[in-house]
Amino acid sequence: MTSGAEERWPDVRARSRTFYDAPSCDDLDTLDAQVAFVGMPFDQGTFGRPGARFGPDAVRDARSYSYIGYGGMQFDQQAAGYFDSDRATELLRGVTMADCGNVTVVPSDVLDNFQKLTNVVEKITSRRSMPVVIGGDHAITFPAVRGLGKFEPLDIVHFDAHMDYSHETQGVLYTHGSPIRRCRELPFVRAISSIGIRKESRKVYDEAIADGNLVVTTRRFKELGAEAAMALVPPSENLYVTIDIDVLDPSHAPGTGTPEVGGLYYEELRDSLVHLARSHNVVAFDMVEVAPPYDHADITSMNAARLVIDFLTEIFPPQD
Repeated sequence: MTSGAEERWPDVRARSRTFYDAPSCDDLDTLDAQVAFVGMPFDQGTFGRPGARFGPDAVRDARSYSYIGYGGMQFDQQAAGYFDSDRATELLRGVTMADCGNVTVVPSDVLDNFQKLTNVVEKITSRRSMPVVIGGDHAITFPAVRGLGKFEPLDIVHFDAHMDYSHETQGVLYTHGSPIRRCRELPFVRAISSIGIRKESRKVYDEAIADGNLVVTTRRFKELGAEAAMALVPPSENLYVTIDIDVLDPSHAPGTGTPEVGGLYYEELRDSLVHLARSHNVVAFDMVEVAPPYDHADITSMNAARLVIDFLTEIFPPQD
């Protein structure tokens, strides 16, 4: 027999280190979940401040010191979801999730690391799961998108302070400044919309516009509001969303490699994701550039973890 106090708060709670306490999946051939998380601890594409390789585990750990954790969310085999006080109902109830672990990254072998991620994304989609990739620097978006060729045509919405549309840097094609350009070169990618831009060179900006990309700057976004800004995104059959956490203002996301003042607030990004999920067929998404070494209070990883759940809540809305 246990006391009431022991029932409420056990002395020891055995938990694995997974995204949102979802079950681990050690063999993709046995994957059986609607959502499959995969970590990509890669920051070999970073120019200045490395550290995004620690992003996946920081997002995993965010549930340990925010209300995401301590039993508030249950994405185990029962898929109980979590109670949302605003809606007075359980959200994500019945949605099965699995943590497929981290891609094994080999130092200096960028192309091999990218191919591993592409292979993982292809395998996840072959199991009829939605890939949710947690980075890692923004270079990883290209190999993730490359694994989604079955979703032709594929459109991309890109939240970022920067265009990430450089062709090359001193002859190097694969950096965190070029993933959207690399995605544009894939034959099955159609429309690209970049949201929250506030720092870029004239050359890169002009090239993106010439290629038909939609660009909504941070100032324009704030003039329009989230709903009207998302209404500018072209209709799509299949949508991939890449979220660079530096689209947020540094007050909301200080732990990132290239912070830029004057960004979106958490609520603005959350509302944007809500509108996208309600009006488009989202087939996969990523969260990148969380760099824990630059955030002593873990604000960035907590916001990133929350936004992932916010987005999934709208992709898989309550059915009752």
